[in-house]
Amino acid sequence: MGLRKYFGLDRRSHSRYQVAVETEFQIWDDVTQNPRTDKVRGRLTDISPIGACLQTNHMLIEGYHLLLDNDPSGQTPLVLSLPSSTGEGQWDIKAQVLWYNKVEGERRYQFDVGLSFVNVSPSERENLNALLRSHSTP
Repeated sequence: MGLRKYFGLDRRSHSRYQVAVETEFQIWDDVTQNPRTDKVRGRLTDISPIGACLQTNHMLIEGYHLLLDNDPSGQTPLVLSLPSSTGEGQWDIKAQVLWYNKVEGERRYQFDVGLSFVNVSPSERENLNALLRSHSTP
C-alpha cells in the first residue's frame, strides 16, 4: 500500500454499505451501566461490520461533548438504538467516537461523526449483519 494512504485514498479493510438508518443515541457510562444523557436523533450511513458514520445535529448533549467526553478506554461510549431487520422493535450497540466534521451547506444533519463499534456481542453482530443485508449492497 505504501504511500497510497497519504494521498487520501480509501484505507478501509471492510466493505462499507451506503444506507440511511434513522437512530437514537445517547452517551453511556459503562462503569455505572447508566445513561449519562437523554437520547437524541441521528442517522447512520456508510456502515461496515466494524463502524459507521453517524449524522447528527448534536455534538453537545446535556453538557457532554461527543468527542471531548469520549473516553478511549471505553468507559463512555455511545449507545445507538437501531431498528431490527424484521421491523419489530430495536436493538442497541455501543460505539466509540473516532472523529467528527462539520458539514457545510444545506443538509438535515450538520455533523458527520466517525464511529467504531465496541464490545460487540454475538447477537449484536448477528443484528448488524442482518441490518447490512436488509438495507443495501456494498
